[in-house]
Amino acid sequence: MFKLLRYLNKYWYLAMLAPMFMILEVLMDMFLTQYMEKIVDYGIQTNNIDNVVRYGLIMVGIVVVGVITGVLAGVFTNITSYKFGDDLRKDVFKKIMNLSLNQSDKFRTGSLVTRVTNDITQIQNMISMSLRGLVRSLSFFFIGIIFTLNISSRFGLILIVILPLELIAMIIFMRLLFPIFSKIQAKLDKVNTVVLENVDGARVVKAYSKENSEYNRFKQANDEYTGLNMKVGKIDAFLMPILNIIVYAGQIFIYYIGGTTIVDSFRSFISPDIMLGEITQAVTYIIMIVNGLLMLGMLFSNIARAIASAKRVNEVLDSKYELVDGSLDINSVTNKGTIEFKNVSFKYPTSSNDILTNINLKIDKGETIAIVGSTGSGKSSLVNLLVRFYDATKGEVIVNGHNVKEYKKKDLRNSVAICLQKCELFGGTIKENIMFGKTDATMDEVEKAADIAQCKEYIELKKDRYDEYIQEKGASLSGGQKQRLSIARAIIRKPDIIIFDDSTSALDLLTEAKLYKAMKENLSDTTKIIVAQRIATAKNADKIVVLDNGKIESFGTHDELLKHSKVYNDIYKSQLKMEAV
Repeated sequence: MFKLLRYLNKYWYLAMLAPMFMILEVLMDMFLTQYMEKIVDYGIQTNNIDNVVRYGLIMVGIVVVGVITGVLAGVFTNITSYKFGDDLRKDVFKKIMNLSLNQSDKFRTGSLVTRVTNDITQIQNMISMSLRGLVRSLSFFFIGIIFTLNISSRFGLILIVILPLELIAMIIFMRLLFPIFSKIQAKLDKVNTVVLENVDGARVVKAYSKENSEYNRFKQANDEYTGLNMKVGKIDAFLMPILNIIVYAGQIFIYYIGGTTIVDSFRSFISPDIMLGEITQAVTYIIMIVNGLLMLGMLFSNIARAIASAKRVNEVLDSKYELVDGSLDINSVTNKGTIEFKNVSFKYPTSSNDILTNINLKIDKGETIAIVGSTGSGKSSLVNLLVRFYDATKGEVIVNGHNVKEYKKKDLRNSVAICLQKCELFGGTIKENIMFGKTDATMDEVEKAADIAQCKEYIELKKDRYDEYIQEKGASLSGGQKQRLSIARAIIRKPDIIIFDDSTSALDLLTEAKLYKAMKENLSDTTKIIVAQRIATAKNADKIVVLDNGKIESFGTHDELLKHSKVYNDIYKSQLKMEAV
């Protein structure tokens, strides 16, 4: 928790002003009570209207000052807490964006969403309550005790009894509440995960008529989350009445001590050392002192939530990057468009077996290389190593003459563009989605990329053309349209190497043929890697890599592989049979 407080350093002056004005507000409350006592003892009881008016006007002035200081305390508190939350949320999001895919998978998407939103909000609320509530409660507590003892030392006996009782009650309840808060955040993770899965997979849920079962899954997760919150609510419900009973007992004793003192004084025909107004004043102070403790208890509850959330936020911030940037100067790279795999083996961090084993492959600038193989043979894993989504377990992956680990990740990914089978488009215009690949692109570059990617024709039919708004995840587009837009987004970067990871699977063969022809004409110097399921897609490549169980079974042209590769022949014949059917 304390590690996150460094985000307050920039706003230390605001963080100081908030409690200063809060102390002034509390002092105004205390002085207000004093003048209320004067009105009772020196105005109402003595039938002196002038005193009532005079002290009343002073009280109005005190109220005005108290309101101003309270408003200023609130303003400085809110500015500090919101700026704290803003900076922290940005840093956590930036950290998440730079985590490896493996690290993101470990945290889970729903959990990361909770940490960026709800967890940081809990910490932000704690900062807000601390700047106001902590100072206010402690001021009420200590200043209230001083003012109460100043009226009569006999009231100190009451404080000695009720304050320990209040503290014991609060400690017991806090010990019950603290362990629950971490569980609540974990349950909220689960709720968010179910929601995200169903929003992303809405089409699958509807296609399989699983609305009811998914509702039940959400209901179970939400009921568990609600149940823990209700448990906290029940404990809180017991706490307040118990504390109030102690407060009421304290008030009764004050009235008893004060009342018996006044009565005994009248019976003895002496002036009482405690006035009626002072008794009322003492009761008010006792209420303030106990309210200070109550606010402190609520603050501890908030701190407990914040500590649980801070631990989860720190888990993200403290994560060491698995993929560390190199120091290569991108301007020194000259051997562009070349790729080489040297004795490369790879396995996922969660797997015990290699996905790729002893891969050796060399690709020259401008070549078009297709990669084929059965499902699970390691095709996508191989190209993922080129953009450092993961690092090779053994061996070297060399791009443009340098090991990929020598590059800064940003420079590497500017040199190597990848189009994925699952197209991720963003809410925005067609132009904005294409320019995602190059934010400073001109309109001519946008149109040229769209033309090469074979999407210019359908864009021209849109009402607003390139300014047509695309729904989130491209919901308003067909699968083929989304794939072509993602290809245009990659092409506009003019990379040295471009990878198509089965990213033309939704295109018909004629459109696919036009795409590759246009790329050959316009991107002749760009090295193209095509991960393909269809032989029709792969056969026109300069060379074809055949992967089988994570190893290169064969490497050659379409005609060469038909003669020498059993795996390639099996795939080819199986697809011919499917086409015949």
